Amino acid sequence: MTRTTPPRPHDLLALFPQLDAQARNAIRLHPRHGEPTAAESSVGGPLLWPSDEPWPVCGLEHEDLFDEPFPESVPGRRVPEALIPVAQLYYRDVPGLPWPDRYDLLQVLWCPRDHPEGEAPYNPEFQVRWRTAGSVASPLAAAPVPLTCNENYVLERCVLHPEAITEYPHRDAQAPGWKVLGHGGVWGIVDPFPVACDCGVLQLPLLTAGSGEFDGGTGSWRPVEEAGTGWEFADPVGVTIGRGYSLQLYYCPASEDHPNRAVMF
Repeated sequence: MTRTTPPRPHDLLALFPQLDAQARNAIRLHPRHGEPTAAESSVGGPLLWPSDEPWPVCGLEHEDLFDEPFPESVPGRRVPEALIPVAQLYYRDVPGLPWPDRYDLLQVLWCPRDHPEGEAPYNPEFQVRWRTAGSVASPLAAAPVPLTCNENYVLERCVLHPEAITEYPHRDAQAPGWKVLGHGGVWGIVDPFPVACDCGVLQLPLLTAGSGEFDGGTGSWRPVEEAGTGWEFADPVGVTIGRGYSLQLYYCPASEDHPNRAVMF
């Protein structure tokens, strides 16, 4: 089913025509509860993973204050902890992803615990894989799961309904919720700083993990097709970042091999 962002309450370009030069394409993912397969784009769903490739684990220090057993964990399994799927995005579904001449599949995972020394401290820690789907000859049947987790970082399985939009560097022109590309978040939790790679190149937003799709202050972003549904589709993924913030993953346009930055907004 198509999901369509309503017309914005204000014509920002009429009010601030200089914003036109700063337009950026973004893809709202519109995750909704479902049972995606590894052959589909998803949030929280299974990944098309080669059976002969080690599953990623987390080697960072964890803050265990809010940890509890992962829903599908096996007691007594040894550490280090396995990561869990966050998003699988096929380029055919999400136009504009980087390096389409080399890849057709983006996979994002994270460790569902707090990391005091992580890229975005006291948040999940991301890992990224760029792939060509056709190269996965023997897919992994079942992914490992961690022993413990912070339940705020465990995702519900969701199918996607991607929608292309245009964003501008203005609070009212940046979509809430789960999305790809677009602009950086609205600074407020911390003072603004350049999200720069170690190589010196400014990194760009890749994936935004939101604490819900909309709330009382962002209801104007509720899809047209879901008007009048109350809060039913407000938080399908079930992730909470901090006190209801967003966690944004960045990439370096100079190389996919450079480390990814992350910022909480």
